[in-house]
Amino acid sequence: MPAIADIPAPPTSAPRYTSRPFPAYRYVPGLHPHPTRDPRGHSYEPNPRLHRHAAWQSDQWRTLDDWLYGVDLFNAHFFWEAHEAWEGLWAVAARDSAPALLLQGLIQIAAALLKNHMGVIAGVAVLSHEGLEKLYHVSSQQPQLMGLNLVEIVAAFRSYFEPVARGERPAAVQIPALRLAP
Repeated sequence: MPAIADIPAPPTSAPRYTSRPFPAYRYVPGLHPHPTRDPRGHSYEPNPRLHRHAAWQSDQWRTLDDWLYGVDLFNAHFFWEAHEAWEGLWAVAARDSAPALLLQGLIQIAAALLKNHMGVIAGVAVLSHEGLEKLYHVSSQQPQLMGLNLVEIVAAFRSYFEPVARGERPAAVQIPALRLAP
């Protein structure tokens, strides 16, 4: 396993969908303090409140700040943080609904990208496969969902994760961005 280092910022700037500031660092287990459990963490709250998201509909995606912020975080390579932004939305979505599967698939892709950075190829293989299966399933029923062209996203990430089948790590700087419809 390579030495753990900071996750590099993306080489190109993807569009921003919110004005929320990014955290102080991209969390990497073993390198940084845990964002929410460690007092030195970038999102630590001494007396945390349970953050529950209100019920939502996928056609409201343009106004779902946690969705948009998660996309911003993902595109800026804040993979753990993107997962956290999307988790509350996923938690209140109907389990087998297309929006829930989309969020779960993206959360797994974000986790696979974090594992890739950490050099844990087995984790990359499992998480990318599971995430892509969910995204493919949704794309076969709804090619466009929550502003994403899922057919393009699935193709881009299948291509990106292709080296994993050979036991190789994908390039950390060529990660496809999530681009939302105008």
